[in-house]
Amino acid sequence: MNEITPLFDEEVIKVLVQTRNLLEEILETLDIMADKELMEAIFKSENEIRQGKTRNFKEILKELP
Repeated sequence: MNEITPLFDEEVIKVLVQTRNLLEEILETLDIMADKELMEAIFKSENEIRQGKTRNFKEILKELP
């Protein structure tokens, strides 16, 4: 029988997967940062939070039908 020899051991595969996941996160972050409208909305929301312009989740639930 022919045995298949793995190219990488399990630990190397884990590191490669973690690296791929990290790179995906970085790309997603860069996409968000490149979206001017989205960044403005994020900054506006952060300012509203700092100013206390928030609502309790239970209040929002009461408004639902």
